[in-house]
Amino acid sequence: MKRYGHLWERVVSWENLLLAAHKARQRKRSSPPVQRFHFDLEHELVKLQAELLDGSYAPGAFRTHWITRPKRRLISAAPFRDRVVHHAVINVLEPILERRFHADSYACRKGKGTHAAARRLQYWMQRRRYALQCDIAKFFPSIDHAVMKAEFRRMIKDGRLLRLMDLIVDCSNEQEQIVDWFDGDGLFDPTARRRGLPIGNLTSQWFANWMLNGLDHFVAAELRLGAYVRYCDDFIVLGDDKHELLVVKDKIRSYLEHRRLRLHERKAQVRPVDQGVTFVGYRVWPYRRAVRKSNVRAFRRRIRWMRKAYAHGLLEWHDVRQRLASWIGHARQANSERLLKSLCEEWRFVRGDAEIEPCSSRRVVEQQPAQPAIGEPQQEHAGQPQQQQRCPIGPALLGPCHSESGIMLSTDGMSAIREESWHRSSAGSIRASQMSHGSPRVVGSSSNFETTLSPDEILGNRFQMSP
Repeated sequence: MKRYGHLWERVVSWENLLLAAHKARQRKRSSPPVQRFHFDLEHELVKLQAELLDGSYAPGAFRTHWITRPKRRLISAAPFRDRVVHHAVINVLEPILERRFHADSYACRKGKGTHAAARRLQYWMQRRRYALQCDIAKFFPSIDHAVMKAEFRRMIKDGRLLRLMDLIVDCSNEQEQIVDWFDGDGLFDPTARRRGLPIGNLTSQWFANWMLNGLDHFVAAELRLGAYVRYCDDFIVLGDDKHELLVVKDKIRSYLEHRRLRLHERKAQVRPVDQGVTFVGYRVWPYRRAVRKSNVRAFRRRIRWMRKAYAHGLLEWHDVRQRLASWIGHARQANSERLLKSLCEEWRFVRGDAEIEPCSSRRVVEQQPAQPAIGEPQQEHAGQPQQQQRCPIGPALLGPCHSESGIMLSTDGMSAIREESWHRSSAGSIRASQMSHGSPRVVGSSSNFETTLSPDEILGNRFQMSP
């Protein structure tokens, strides 16, 4: 195997550190540690570069918390400057690892991911009769540091880069205690050996994938089984002979034990592909896919939280819509149109007197008799309660819809417009013209409420503004 050297200069170069800082900042711009680092970015990067060059760099303490769904895990967050170092290392290692990784490994790789893994699994299920599904027990807490470092040295020969990678591994925080004996172990070996990579580090994802890359090539080259798909520590081998797959299971178990990893015996089962398998968040059959019931239940819990957060002003409508659209994009990769339509009926978001509720595109929505022009404050009449307004948003998220007329709802300076595009005339008035694709739109005058959501923010250029 070819080993790569002369990588250290690329890792600590100014251009690479600057790129790493920008990558580490993505989707975290509002975090105070990120803002502090970027407030004096040049000084922080010069200091970090000097520490890397003179060998005085030391990782900081992790922030940790436990999650219980889908199962109990310890999540660890490194300090921001350490995350910059992680990105700097991966920027250099990624092209090298991509050339070595197996084509059917789908975790943490550009152009791969869960949807591609599910499609590839369906491709093989249509051509094989049986599937052996395997999972590694307590994978991240079980990764042995000595075995991981040996994997580094099989591919990398740059001493300074290896010292930095060893430092990242050695400074991992304490993980869930795993006590397991393997062949040749003494009485105290399981407790004396360092184990575990923190879930949450960018380097942990890549190092874990690196750890199992040998398994991918073992199955493909030595066992000569091309029908194989792996996502992180969850992998499936397919074949036409059930007994052959049971033999393959024993060989894979032996291979993993040499790397001080254990198969999850309860989950390592051979079953006909017609029974379906659970993989990357889907229940997969040869010719159809369904979203896992546990994922649907978790999404319903998230919806309940978002409704409360929206009601108390902790979330804006465009934030809610992005979260809904993200899950719908995941669900649409399966045969889930009926599921999405039924879920759409349950979504209802209320803030003050204005309610936004997904429903059928043909539901009739009542309107207050007198609507002031947009930009003018509404007047409250004594003794007249404000009417609760509803605006359908389900069709806008699920796809194109058609309706006979557009509807504008307005309460407290906030308007929700469905199936309408707005055109401003020379006199400053606004008229609505019917569109074939409907969606809610939240607008209002700056004197009445704080936020104005443009059509582009909600539908991504589905509406167009004309002067």
